[in-house]
This record gives sequence, structure tokens and C-alpha cells, in this order.
Amino acid sequence: MKIKTEHILTFLKIVAWLAFVGYAIKAGAQAVALVVGFIDPTLAEKLYEVNPLLLKLRQYNISFFVNAMSLVVFLSAITAHVWYLAIQLLSKLRLKTPFSRDVARRLEKIAFEILGIWLINIMGMSYFKWLEKSTGEQLGNLGIGDEFLLIAAIVYIVSQIFKRGIEINEENELTV
Repeated sequence: MKIKTEHILTFLKIVAWLAFVGYAIKAGAQAVALVVGFIDPTLAEKLYEVNPLLLKLRQYNISFFVNAMSLVVFLSAITAHVWYLAIQLLSKLRLKTPFSRDVARRLEKIAFEILGIWLINIMGMSYFKWLEKSTGEQLGNLGIGDEFLLIAAIVYIVSQIFKRGIEINEENELTV
């Protein structure tokens, strides 16, 4: 059974690395699209990870375009960072002593970053709705939904369970 759990953790670490690399590439491509779109919008249309709806904003006001693209880049970058934190967590997790302060702290940090992604998404969607009213263009959404709030809550609850596990371990060590 122990070997199976170790294999699962190794698989999860590989998945976390793939997700991290994917979101890092996405954030980098979007950052390049932001810079190129600022300089030459016709060239930016041909780049990877460019939302043509956001490029239309440049016609109305360059600050609309820069703000919207910066928001998209930031969301991708912070999502990549959450996956990086997951990699660190999986690297620090030891099956013999899973309840450690470091693991609990990392879980809590991941929960707060996911909550931050959700909050930034809410603010970004409000900004996009304002842009839609101001320009008449349909911009769509940022691709992040309310599930991030649920995920943040679950990860936070797990971090609190880990903290309680640490307290129980410390009490058991004192009584022995």
C-alpha cells in the first residue's frame, strides 16, 4: 500500500510540474502579446495566446487594452505560482510524518493565493463589464469561475486539519 501512495504522489508531482510549465508558458506568451500589441497590433493578432477581443480594445483606448491584458497576464502568472507552491508542497510532504508545520503553512498559503485568484477574477470581471458598456464590445470572461472559491475553502480546511494533526502529534509526544 505504501508503494502505491508514493507512486500517486510522484504522479501528482509530475502533473503539478506540467500545470506549472503550462501556465508559465501561457503567462509569458500573454506578456509578449501585451508588449507586441502595444507596439504593433497587427503582428500581435498572429501570436499564441492572444485574445482578439482584447486587441479590439486598443482601437478605443490603449489604456483599456493594457489594463485588460495586464489583468489576464497577472491571473495566469499567479495561477502558475499556485502550481509552483503545489510542487513545493509535494516535495516537502513525507509519508512517515505528513503532519508538519511546513506542510500546513504551505497548504494555508495555497488556499489564500487561490482565494486571491478568485477575488482578482471578480474585480476583473467587473472591469470587463465596464469596458463592455464603455466600448460596446463583447469581451467574454476571464476563464475563471466561482469554483476557485470552493477550492480555496477546501484547501484551507485541509490546512486546518493538518494544524490539528500537528497539535495531536505534539500532545502524544508529551504524554509518552
